[in-house]
Amino acid sequence: MSENVEGQDQQPEQVTEPAVDVEALVQRVEALENSKDRLLQESKQWKAKYQSVKTEAENKEHEAMAQNNDFKGLYEKTINQVEELKNQLVQEKKSKLEAGLKYEVAKHGKDAEDVDILLAAVKTKKRDVVGFDADAGAWQGVDSAIDELRKTNPGLFKHSVPGMETGRPNAALPKEKTIEERIVETPNGVLEDALKELLS
Repeated sequence: MSENVEGQDQQPEQVTEPAVDVEALVQRVEALENSKDRLLQESKQWKAKYQSVKTEAENKEHEAMAQNNDFKGLYEKTINQVEELKNQLVQEKKSKLEAGLKYEVAKHGKDAEDVDILLAAVKTKKRDVVGFDADAGAWQGVDSAIDELRKTNPGLFKHSVPGMETGRPNAALPKEKTIEERIVETPNGVLEDALKELLS
């Protein structure tokens, strides 16, 4: 008459987790790190080899053009190289200016939620205020632009959390004791404090 009803008097199946071989995992991680280092070294070697082969091929091409008196081809090739170098220089200047602006934004907007978002806001909304002074070699107007953004877009900046004015929760600060609590602790202390106040 005693039939087991589903869910009653049944022992849960014990699940045994497979044992983890820590040594094998450590060896695998070390092997992966070693292979990563090896691949990085090989990549550097192949890149250096590629650059040397490329330079050698360009030199041979120049020599062949010079031997064939193809000065027009040499001139065009040189012009293309100069243009390529100019473009690289412009890109390098742009990236340095961008990094300088980001530094200035981070310096003046220390309370920003996200410096990259603040940087984008400065570049889009305040581009008429911010500028690079080539003579001084510095960004001008970043501080005023950020001050204006604090007023117009306060969501870009962190707000003080109520109860955290001192850097720790107010609940952690010692509470000022009431007169009753002070009397219970030191009955004469309250009287002495009162007398000092009266006499002074």
